[in-house]
Formats: sequence, C-alpha cells, structure tokens
Amino acid sequence: MKKLFLSIVAIAATSFASFADTTLSEAYNALAGLSGMSEKTVSSIQVSPNTSIKNVKTAAVSSSDANVQEYRDKFIYMMENIPVRHMVIGANNQRELAAVYSAPAGGGVYNVLIVTGNTLDGNFSVSYGQTNKAGVNAIRNSQVTMDSQALVLTTSPDSSTPHFVSMNN
Repeated sequence: MKKLFLSIVAIAATSFASFADTTLSEAYNALAGLSGMSEKTVSSIQVSPNTSIKNVKTAAVSSSDANVQEYRDKFIYMMENIPVRHMVIGANNQRELAAVYSAPAGGGVYNVLIVTGNTLDGNFSVSYGQTNKAGVNAIRNSQVTMDSQALVLTTSPDSSTPHFVSMNN
C-alpha cells in the first residue's frame, strides 16, 4: 500500500511540475547571469518597416573552446524549459542555433526572447524585449536560410534592416 501511495504522489508531483513553465523573463535572467556574459541595452530594434522590439536587453559571450560545450548545454537546457507554445520561429543546423519566443504580457504587448548560439566560434547571446502583435507576426513570417556556413533569419524582403539574426562562419 505504501508503494502505491508513493507512486501516486510521484506521478502527481511530475504532473504538477509540468505547470511550472519557465517565463521568458526568467529564461533571459538565467542565461544573462551565466559567468562571462556581458549585458547591454538598446532602446529598439526594427523588425519590419513599421514595427520594432523595444526595451531590448542583450547579454552575450564569446567563449573559449573549453567553455563552448558548457554554454551550448545551458542554452539548450533553457530552451527545452520554455514552453514550445511560445516558440515563434527557430532553426538549428547542428552548429548554429537561433530561436525566437513570444508570450503575451497584456495590453497588446508581447514579451520576446531571442536566443542564438554558434558552437564553431563560441558566440552565444540572449535578448529580451517587448513588441506588439505585428512584431510577432513579422518574426513568425521570417525567411530562414541555413547552410553549413551560415544561419540567417530575414524578417521581410522590404525591411530596411533585413538580417534579424545572422551568424556566419
């Protein structure tokens, strides 16, 4: 009877744990807080001719060969803990990764998390900001181009800032 009770408790705990989603803000703070990450802020980044991401915080690191695996693992772990329903677009070619997540914050505002990583040169970054529905749609409708040398997300052909995320070898 004890084993049955413990099994039920374990199943219930596992089920309730799935409701404890990592928020985009928590994900940013966890990744930005990694050793070696340096942070800066930008007032806005244009993602289409009439839309931008505002209040952007970005943390980045250029890691040594010894630390690339550690950063990669921590970035992937965090990405796996963000609910997939928040992923707007993502790409991975086994060397570079880029993903954009968005979640409503209320009042027509959406929080946006951008995660990039490159295991070849050790560059990893995470950005967090706010946009509106049009900004989320511009990102969602991005064109993704990947090959062995680069991973590029282009928000729109008519955008004055065509490369939203670009990582070249």
